Amino acid sequence: MTLFAVSGMITPLELGVAIFAGLAFLITFVIASAGGGFQDLVKTTLDNDAAARKRKGVG
Repeated sequence: MTLFAVSGMITPLELGVAIFAGLAFLITFVIASAGGGFQDLVKTTLDNDAAARKRKGVG
């Protein structure tokens, strides 16, 4: 780890913050995926797209 910190010219504190932020992102992503929140987003997007096409008379 120290080699990475030296070669990347970042301090050990910055390395720790980067690792913490990466782990926090992964944990948040796993929780959101397990909850299926992305499925609601996709469904809403597709429904809005279909409604917009219907209003414009396309498709």
